[in-house]
Amino acid sequence: MLNRAQTSAFIGAAALVGGLVWAPAAAAGTTGPQSCPPDVWYKVVTHKPGYETIGKTAGKYNASPTTSRLTYEKSSTTTKETSWGAELGGSVNWGIAEVEYSTNYNVVKKFEKGTKVTNWMNVPGKHSGYTTPKIQRRKFTIEKWQDTANCSARFLGNMGTLKGITVAPFFAECTVSGARECTPKP
Repeated sequence: MLNRAQTSAFIGAAALVGGLVWAPAAAAGTTGPQSCPPDVWYKVVTHKPGYETIGKTAGKYNASPTTSRLTYEKSSTTTKETSWGAELGGSVNWGIAEVEYSTNYNVVKKFEKGTKVTNWMNVPGKHSGYTTPKIQRRKFTIEKWQDTANCSARFLGNMGTLKGITVAPFFAECTVSGARECTPKP
């Protein structure tokens, strides 16, 4: 086995005498021209939203022939929190940061009971109008991936699942003709 100095001397001598020169083999531990560094990265998978009420429904019948305004102003009746289900690690704060960095969603960590919520809704004449305060909760799965030496990606597992509050509060509304009730959706 030749050391570095001997290899350089051998190549130099071969070049001087016009002999065939072979490139030395890559040193142990180095990779070929298509190699990629083994970087670890995260992918956020977004799921469909769900909705949860945070207060009572308000409604009224507008007996007049013209539009009237329904005003809802109350305090929320429940506390809602973003949660983290760890599989490979992380925390709720890490999950929120990763989701906000990787998507267009802002995640609310907690919506407190007793928070004042206000909505105004126009109810057409001879109609009933109803409104309900809600939050939107969306599930995010955070996957852990690693680049391989041949530049493909290898799935390492799920870091966990964030059940994040993405809108808080918002108001579901509905109107129906006559003095009937309707259920605000979503």
